[in-house]
Amino acid sequence: MGIQRFKNHPIIHEFNGLKKFFRKNETAISRQRIQDFKNFVTMIQSSGDEVAFDMMGSVNFGQATEKSDTDIVIYMNCDTGRIGDCDPENCSRLELYKNLLLNSLVYEYTVDTYPVQVVDCINLNQIDYDLKIRNVNSMALIKFGFYRSICRGVNRKLLHKYEVRLDNDPELCSVIENSIADCFFGLIHSNSHSYSFRKYMERMEDRGFKVPKSMVEKINSYLNK
Repeated sequence: MGIQRFKNHPIIHEFNGLKKFFRKNETAISRQRIQDFKNFVTMIQSSGDEVAFDMMGSVNFGQATEKSDTDIVIYMNCDTGRIGDCDPENCSRLELYKNLLLNSLVYEYTVDTYPVQVVDCINLNQIDYDLKIRNVNSMALIKFGFYRSICRGVNRKLLHKYEVRLDNDPELCSVIENSIADCFFGLIHSNSHSYSFRKYMERMEDRGFKVPKSMVEKINSYLNK
């Protein structure tokens, strides 16, 4: 899933192509962590609520190890239709879900616990509102489009209807796409982004997978945009 026109943007397409190479050599730990979050979604759904995640970092690339953090974006509908940021002021369930997630990882789903870093939380009420009013300045839509273009989703079905609505508005999509591209070029030139690629290559080689010279050249070309 995701919005294809965003994924087709040259720089995002290049990023996803590199990520695909690493995913082909995914660690069992990465797969298990995805399953942990699927289990959590099922638990929330059993209570009549919905939540979705985008996985970032090493799990997104399939290169998580036992010591890796798990970086996530949470998607949820904040309290009683409230719009605005997904923060404790607008969303009393945010801390509840964080605590439930951590407790589930500690007591139910895993043998070896691991740290979870909530990178962002997206209020789906705000996404719905900004799509209705066609808000070209919506930071929520920019972040939504950005994460959905490059991350690894859990419970993507919940997010699909918003993707379709945005995709069906070419004018709004065009504005959001330009903003996403600007964000991406800023990301590429960050030291942390370069470090992550080097780290994932080292992890693969530590496990006996030789990264082809052609792939190393592609990664270097991408990082030197």
